[in-house]
Amino acid sequence: MKIAVEGCAHGALDQIYETLEYLQQKEGIQVDVLLCCGDFQAVRNKTDLMCMAVPPKYRQMESFYKYYTGEKKAPILTIFIGGNHEATNHLWELPYGGWVAPNIYYLGYSGVVQFGGYRIGGLSGIYKNHDYNKGHFECPPYDGNTMRSAYHIRSFDVFKLKLLTQPLDIMMSHDWPQGVYHHGNVQSLYRYKSFLKPEIESNTLGSAPAGELLTHLQPSYWFSAHLHVKFPAIIPHGGDKNTKFLALDKCLPYRDFLQVLDVGEPRGPVELRYDPEWLAITKLTSPLNNLSPDFTVLPTPHEGDKYKPDNSAIDEVKKLFKDTLKVPLNFSVTVVPFDAAQPKKYYSPPGPVLNPQTKEFCLKLGVEIPFFVKGSEKAENPDEINLEDDNDDSNHGKKATDPDEINLDDSDDSDHGKKATDPDEINLEDDNDDSNHG
Repeated sequence: MKIAVEGCAHGALDQIYETLEYLQQKEGIQVDVLLCCGDFQAVRNKTDLMCMAVPPKYRQMESFYKYYTGEKKAPILTIFIGGNHEATNHLWELPYGGWVAPNIYYLGYSGVVQFGGYRIGGLSGIYKNHDYNKGHFECPPYDGNTMRSAYHIRSFDVFKLKLLTQPLDIMMSHDWPQGVYHHGNVQSLYRYKSFLKPEIESNTLGSAPAGELLTHLQPSYWFSAHLHVKFPAIIPHGGDKNTKFLALDKCLPYRDFLQVLDVGEPRGPVELRYDPEWLAITKLTSPLNNLSPDFTVLPTPHEGDKYKPDNSAIDEVKKLFKDTLKVPLNFSVTVVPFDAAQPKKYYSPPGPVLNPQTKEFCLKLGVEIPFFVKGSEKAENPDEINLEDDNDDSNHGKKATDPDEINLDDSDDSDHGKKATDPDEINLEDDNDDSNHG
């Protein structure tokens, strides 16, 4: 089974799918699934653009809305996690994951699914210590601070992932697990990202919670993005166990943003399915879900054992889903999409929307619907604002300056304009068929 891995998508879906089609024709292969490691930017209209934490010059309507409306369809099943440049209000609708467009699936704040019998996990967002122990309190409409804190990972989601006991094949995070750079060609990394050297030498680069998950879960593969550079590594766990790590660049010409890997023969149905252990964890931990900015009180390691699902808990969720673990094709449009024929059209300001997928999932699993919009599938707002002026950010509050933010401009890594060829690169597969392309 062949999987394609993409670094930061930045909304460039047309270019990504075109590149993937070119690779398949050139190599004579068929890719089964595409995994995107964040900054996907599922922007449906100009309201979504105003909920994306980027400088105004980067608020551009890319091609996602065409996939949302059905004008185009993703040619391959695409599974993605969130990064730190997303349509925050859109992903807010799907805390447990769901379809953002036909054939394009979001994993949620954290999640595990199965495809071809392989377990694929993900953690959306980036790590910031000051928000880590809060709940997911952010809700549209956002200000300049909550628009950003909404994509900071939370201890609750990491706690849930640590409850996994069955082997995980693939894990995705947007920022790198802390410490992975010590297991690859760090000198090559310095050549392209010299400004990272102080953090690497002090072992402060990356996400400490993701580093804990890497040690705890020990997946076969771990994929990341965020730093706009390709970097492979192999992390040993003792004995014959190791994790093959790969970070990839953003989608631009002559950049290493896409790689195809052969992970082996399918072990199960080649379709997207819920993972029963993850469903059981989601159900058992639902009462712990904190939706306030207050400190999240999590069980101690000893107390946490009762949240690890046993066979009976897993059997229970299978019965709730009537043993049909195939993810239903229940995508639905929830907002008015962008219309290229009316580029100056007014759009309603961002408000909380109860996505039918989230409602269906929660009712089936028997858990509370987060931020339930009582009595309505959508919070209607009769007032409309003109979102045409990119400089009118008054409704988003004062911009929160983040010293650790990755610069989206090409000048952040202009010395990386050509594809980096590393003679010491680590082969992430057991054979030579890894079709890595920029």
